[in-house]
Amino acid sequence: MAAPASRRADDRHDATGFTLTRPSGARQAERGLLGLFVVSLFWLPLPLGSNRPWAIALFTAMVWLLLALTGLLRLARPAQPSAPSRSTGWGSHLVLALLVAFTAWCGLQLTPWGYTEDPHETRMYVLRCIGYLGAFWLVQLLVTSDRRRMVVLGGMLGAGVVQALVAMVLFSAASRYELMGFEFRQGIRATGTFTGPDALASYLLIALSAGLAVMLAQMGQGRNAPARNWQGRARSALEFMMSTKMLVRIMLILMVIALVLTRSRMGNGTFFLSLFLMGAWVMWRSQRLRRPAAILVVSLLVIDIIIIGQWVGLSKVIDRMQATELALQQEEAASAVAAASSDALMAPRHAVRKEESLHERTRPVRDALAMIEERPWSGFGGGTFYTAFPRYKQESLGLPYNHAHNDYIEIATDTGLPGLALLGLVMLLSLGRAIQLMNDHHGPHVRGVAAGVGMGLICALLHASVDLNLQINANAMALTVLLAVVWTVPRGQSVPESRRR
Repeated sequence: MAAPASRRADDRHDATGFTLTRPSGARQAERGLLGLFVVSLFWLPLPLGSNRPWAIALFTAMVWLLLALTGLLRLARPAQPSAPSRSTGWGSHLVLALLVAFTAWCGLQLTPWGYTEDPHETRMYVLRCIGYLGAFWLVQLLVTSDRRRMVVLGGMLGAGVVQALVAMVLFSAASRYELMGFEFRQGIRATGTFTGPDALASYLLIALSAGLAVMLAQMGQGRNAPARNWQGRARSALEFMMSTKMLVRIMLILMVIALVLTRSRMGNGTFFLSLFLMGAWVMWRSQRLRRPAAILVVSLLVIDIIIIGQWVGLSKVIDRMQATELALQQEEAASAVAAASSDALMAPRHAVRKEESLHERTRPVRDALAMIEERPWSGFGGGTFYTAFPRYKQESLGLPYNHAHNDYIEIATDTGLPGLALLGLVMLLSLGRAIQLMNDHHGPHVRGVAAGVGMGLICALLHASVDLNLQINANAMALTVLLAVVWTVPRGQSVPESRRR
C-alpha cells in the first residue's frame, strides 16, 4: 500500500543514502538542534573571536553535545534503504576521513611517538580540531534539504551582519575599553569583537560568501519572463524592493561597509578579486545564472566601491596599500633622524612607523622556512609557533610575532608537511565540488550555493597567504561550516528540491 502524501513528504535522506521516516516529534527536535547550532554561530565571534581556551572548549562541547543528540535521534528510528542517487557520494566521507586523519595526526604529537614544544598548546590545538571535525559532521547530519541549507547560510549571513553593526557602532564612537583582558582602541580601524581588524575582515569575507550564496540561490529561482514595457519593469522593481532579496542585498551592503572600515589591504583586495573571478566563472559555467550573477557583481563593484566605499573611506585602504612599499624607507629615514636628535630618541616608536613594508611582513615567513627544513614531517607541535620561532629569528623584528602571518607556513611548522597536505586536500576537494556543482545541470539553489562556497574558499586561500586568519577559532570554524554546506548537496541532484522541513 502506498504511503500517504503527507508521510512521503516527511521522508529525509542522510549522507549514507538512507531514507529516514521520522515522526513529527523527531522532526521538530532535529529542527531545534539545527536552530541551536545556528545560534552558536552567532555566539562564536563574540568572545574575541572565540580565541580563548574557555571559548574553544565551550563551543567544542556544544557542537559534540548537539552531535550526540542528533545521533540519538537517528538511532531512535531504524534507517531504510533508499535510492542511491540521494547520497552525497564518496566525497563527503573522504573529507570527513581527512579531518579525522588530521586530528589524529595532531593528537599523535602528544604521545611518546610524537613531538611537541608545548604540550598545553598542542592539547588546545587538538581540541580545536575536534571542534571543527564535529561541526563538519553535524552539518552533514542535520542539513538534509534546501531549506535547512539556507537556514545555515542565512545564520552565517546574520552573524556577519551582527559583527558589521557592532564594528560600525564602536568605530563611530571611537571608544576605548577593555574586554576579557584585551584593550580596544576603536576609531582607527574597525575590529568588532575580534582582537584585530584583519581577523574581522577575514570573518566578514566568509559571511559575505554565505550571503552571496543566499542571494544567487534566490535570484536563480525566478521563472517570470522579463517585462517588455515600463509598467512591467516598475512592477518588477517594486517586487524586488519588497522581497527578501532586497533584505539580503542590504545585509551585504552593511558587511561591505564594515569590511572597508577595517582598512584591511588584503581583506578588501581579496574580496573584490575573488568576487570578480567567481562572477566571471559563474557567467561562463552557467547560462541561467549569467544575468543574475552579472547584475549582482556589477552592483557590488559599482555601488559598493564607488558610492559606499568613497563615503566610508575606501581611499584610506588604497593609501595603506601605497604606503606599504614606502614604509621601509620611512623607517630608515626616521632612524637616521633619531640618531641625530636626543628628542627623537625619546619619541615613541609608533610615531614614525607608518605601515609594514613588504620586507617586514615576510620576515617571519622567511625565518620560519628554517623550522620546516629542520622538522619537515612532524613539525614542532600544534599551536607552538610562538614557542619555537624565537630560536630561528635571523634579525630583530619591530613587533612580537605570535604567528607567522602566513597560514600555510604556520600549519607546516606546527603539524609538518603531512598535516599541511591533509588540510590542502580538504580545501581542494571542496573547491572542486563547488566547481562541479556550478553548471546548468543543477537547480538554481545548488548553483547559488556552489558559487558562494567557491568564493569563500578562494577568499580563504588568498588571505591565508599573508595573514593568520585560520588561527582564529571563529574564522576557522565558519570556514569549516561553509565548506561542509557544499557537501550536503545530494549526488545527482539535477532539479531544485522542494522546500522541505
